[in-house]
Amino acid sequence: MAQFSRTLSTLLSGGTPLVAGLQTAGEAIGSKLLRGAVAEATKMVREGQSLHGALSARGVMPVLALDMIEVGESSGALSPMLNSVAEFYEEEASLRLGAMVSVIEPVILVFMALLVLFILIALYLPIFSFSSGGVQH
Repeated sequence: MAQFSRTLSTLLSGGTPLVAGLQTAGEAIGSKLLRGAVAEATKMVREGQSLHGALSARGVMPVLALDMIEVGESSGALSPMLNSVAEFYEEEASLRLGAMVSVIEPVILVFMALLVLFILIALYLPIFSFSSGGVQH
């Protein structure tokens, strides 16, 4: 969503018409689900429907983003509002990534500790069995 909003905002602020901007921004999206929704919305906007109504038709866009796009359309400031949507979702993605890393980091640390322990046991076990085997006659 952040990538789509940022691309469309940049295109609109550069003077690209909405339909052409939607086509270009839709092609830049990595998600096939969102790309399909934007392609359908592009057809609906070309037929005269509002951007908010067209994007909400498929039900795959977040409600918050749709509400902000609706406010941007009604106030005539769609490009700055799309920029705000992009910033919000980029920050949210960054926070989620940070939370995921903070959960995964201890798991990796424990795994590495077990791996080092296994290597140490594999190296020292033959030495200890050698020394205990040589004492008995």
